[in-house]
Amino acid sequence: MPLPISNSRHVAVADGASERVVAIADLAASLGADALIRLHEEDFSGLAEVGRDLVHFNLERTINRVGLRYALLPIRRPGRRRPGGPEELPVLDPTRFRTGLCTEIRQGVAVAAVPPALFAASLPTVRDADTLAAALVRRYGSLFPDLAPADIVARGCAITRLRLDAR
Repeated sequence: MPLPISNSRHVAVADGASERVVAIADLAASLGADALIRLHEEDFSGLAEVGRDLVHFNLERTINRVGLRYALLPIRRPGRRRPGGPEELPVLDPTRFRTGLCTEIRQGVAVAAVPPALFAASLPTVRDADTLAAALVRRYGSLFPDLAPADIVARGCAITRLRLDAR
């Protein structure tokens, strides 16, 4: 059975010293995008080292779609799920973002089957199957606390290719 997708309607954003929940569609539109891609701080910082093309990996599958423009934002505090409970929304920093057009999606790819050429366009923290596996565990471990690291990796990944806009 596929894992649940993170909340695709709402997200929390940092608003000074406080936080507020906003509609993802409204936030994306305010940033000149159709939708959002959330990146952990270390990954967002790595965008500075990426060229115009970016390959991004999600766990198992993604709702990203070819032809949509995405705003990539840093996660200030990751979301998480408690066993049997609802998702606690991540908190994003809407003051920092990059935008890009989605040009390709691949779903349910085994981590070991990711073509090496895709890693060349990935974030600096994800350059081979081992670092991809570690990134998936780091990113998704708190969202799926009932899964062991090996179970997370065994679920494979979704691959999103983006053409980033000039800064």
